[in-house]
Amino acid sequence: MSTQEYSRHVSVPSDEGVRVDKAITIEKPVSEVYSFWRRFENLPRFMRHVESVTVQDDLHSHWVVKTFGAKKLEWDAEIIEQRDNEMISWRSVPGADVDNAGSVWFTRVPSGNGTVVRLEMKYVPPGGKTGASIAKLFRQDVGSEIDEDLNRLKTLLETGQLPEENDAMAQWRERTAEFTRKAAGTANEYVHENPWVIVAGMAIIGFTLGLLLGRSRTRSSRWAEVLRRD
Repeated sequence: MSTQEYSRHVSVPSDEGVRVDKAITIEKPVSEVYSFWRRFENLPRFMRHVESVTVQDDLHSHWVVKTFGAKKLEWDAEIIEQRDNEMISWRSVPGADVDNAGSVWFTRVPSGNGTVVRLEMKYVPPGGKTGASIAKLFRQDVGSEIDEDLNRLKTLLETGQLPEENDAMAQWRERTAEFTRKAAGTANEYVHENPWVIVAGMAIIGFTLGLLLGRSRTRSSRWAEVLRRD
């Protein structure tokens, strides 16, 4: 059953944001997997960085997410479409700390009783594209986190328990996340304050690559000429 749209705003414009597409197969019926996800209070159980999801009514919820260095991000989300045992689509409302939108689909595996959960979303990362690029170097981007969260969901629904993570690994994650946050913030600041330095650097790199490629082509042409003479 489709839901009513409450506003016409677009939380993430088509030419902005970072897109994430992930999927996993869970050996449980569609109705069970959909029902578990649709109770949004369940999401913090397997989404490690989601501190809480507070359901306000049938369509609206409030999200609190833990991020680098104990910082918290919050937003309100609204469901814009849902079909029982098939899909849920949402978007953040204006004023969100992280603008985001997406859909989660639940599809029965043709040759069994399992369910393919496919998550498609876009978000605008704190720190913009610079912050997102640096975060990926340390495997702290949203795509990697969603992969891990979906695997935790699979384990939880199939076994009734979450996978264990030792203290050393948890501490390493926290230290890496803190370093990533600081690096992203510093880099983003530098780009905003020194845009011409970045442009000049890219121009020099482009010129150098062009020169090297040109020389390489010249050498190749000369070698081909020698071979023809022989």
